[in-house]
Amino acid sequence: MKVEFKIDNNIEETKVVIYSKEKNEEIKSLMSKLENYNYNFENLIGTKDDMTYILEQENIESFFTEGGRVNARIGNTKFNIKRKLYELEENFKSTSFVRISNSEIVNFNKVKSLDIQGSLSIRLNFKSGEYTYVSRRYIKRIKNFLKI
Repeated sequence: MKVEFKIDNNIEETKVVIYSKEKNEEIKSLMSKLENYNYNFENLIGTKDDMTYILEQENIESFFTEGGRVNARIGNTKFNIKRKLYELEENFKSTSFVRISNSEIVNFNKVKSLDIQGSLSIRLNFKSGEYTYVSRRYIKRIKNFLKI
């Protein structure tokens, strides 16, 4: 796949054009990611111990609720963020972030391995050494996402 970029000072809004012989799954996936990309969510603001941090999307392992608050996890460090889980799910739609339970969204780019324990349980092991479990209600969704 070739990628081309041109700067034109007369353009007021960014426009992406894809030239292809056919509209296959790869093109559909690319289009979906581009259409759903949200510039405001590339970096998130998180707080920890009265300090404010800029959290880069690619470093975040998961978003989860705990004690009525939404947190982002990077390794074994938690940051409180001022977003709702459903907002994050909507804004990260068609990305590597996938909802795995009512209380957690996981970045599959940070998952090292899966431990599939029959048809009732999946344990996700992160590259950082942390782990979490997929809720039974979401197992089919995860299997579809991973195409397994």
